[in-house]
Amino acid sequence: MANKNQIIKKKIEFINVHRHGKIFKSNSLIIQKLFDKKLNNSLKLGYKVTKKLGNAVKRNKAKRIMRVLVRRNMSKYGKNNFLYILTAKKELFKTPFKDLEQEFIKLLTK
Repeated sequence: MANKNQIIKKKIEFINVHRHGKIFKSNSLIIQKLFDKKLNNSLKLGYKVTKKLGNAVKRNKAKRIMRVLVRRNMSKYGKNNFLYILTAKKELFKTPFKDLEQEFIKLLTK
């Protein structure tokens, strides 16, 4: 990918992906994808961690884990012109990182 990954910051973009995107689930992650021609060969990422996951420390740890997964795998398996939203589940903390990475790759390639 020539362009750097962009971050989804506006609530309307999250809502748009949630309403019109495709949802793929695994034990510890949920990925929502939506194709958008306006992205000009780049992709946008959003991270969603709810209070059900735990306190602020756990939520921040979940975001850090998801960012590492994205950094390591998105350039190989991510598709351009897509919006991605990653949502963490409670199982994220119980799953070893190698298994998380395999789950993430499976979700990206669907």
